[in-house]
Amino acid sequence: AEVTLAGRKFTIKKQFLDDLKEARMSRFIKKLDRALMIFHSPIDNTVGIDNASMIFNAAKHPKSFVSLDEASHLLSNDKDSKYVGKVLATWAEKYI
Repeated sequence: AEVTLAGRKFTIKKQFLDDLKEARMSRFIKKLDRALMIFHSPIDNTVGIDNASMIFNAAKHPKSFVSLDEASHLLSNDKDSKYVGKVLATWAEKYI
């Protein structure tokens, strides 16, 4: 997109907007004063591992990361969704 700032034209690329969004998310996550569990599948094409990694690295402890092998982003396989439910319930008991 082309924008005008102080009478000068600049081209802003999507990457710039993505970087701003990531920086805001990172600041929010760093301030999060809660336990955090992240689930991610290496075959997830909706949310990349870089995004999951950024969230995990920005978060304070306690935090956990669970790899979901071949699960879809929406956990459309019944076995995957039940697994996530069991793991999350067990993990959350400590913090509830």
